[in-house]
Amino acid sequence: MTRSDPTIDYALRALRLLPRFHRWAAASVQANHLGGELSLRQLTVLYSIRDGISSPGQLARRMLVTPAVITGLLDRLERRGYVRRETEPDDRRRLRMVLTESGLAVGQEVRQALAQQMAAQFASASSSELKELGRALDLLERSLGALEKLTPTAPASGPEDEAEWDLASEEQRPASPRARSSRKANGGRAPKTSNRRRGTPVKSGRK
Repeated sequence: MTRSDPTIDYALRALRLLPRFHRWAAASVQANHLGGELSLRQLTVLYSIRDGISSPGQLARRMLVTPAVITGLLDRLERRGYVRRETEPDDRRRLRMVLTESGLAVGQEVRQALAQQMAAQFASASSSELKELGRALDLLERSLGALEKLTPTAPASGPEDEAEWDLASEEQRPASPRARSSRKANGGRAPKTSNRRRGTPVKSGRK
């Protein structure tokens, strides 16, 4: 019988633990109302911005939601004073999201509350076990850092992100009276647009 590679076993255990940790953290935030008035998604946005994901397009990709969803989340967070929009120093046409003092504070409060709950579970461990845990966490952190360097990251927001964002904005705008009447005449469906390129002559049926 072939003996399994212990490094594979440890890697599989780590991969199983990470989703469990996220599920526990989410359940604890909800059960204990750690974020106060904030939802899990809103807290995720705050943590993502803290981690450097500052553009709406990047946030949408990070959270696997549409840009329209991110727009709603950011609008609510901005109204409550947790984030603010700023222009990029290198390109004033672009906007980035920045945490306010309130946004930083609420994130720190949630993180501290979760850390205290976890620390309570470590309280019964011996000093040698805690040292082993520290070494294991150091190894895990180094390994993740190496994997991040080896793995291509998603590009920063570019033209394709702007097009996606513009499309979402267009979908939210009310249709013009002409468009509404066209849809009504077409049975509620959007009228078909011609694929003929501008400037291409139309062939006449007459010979």
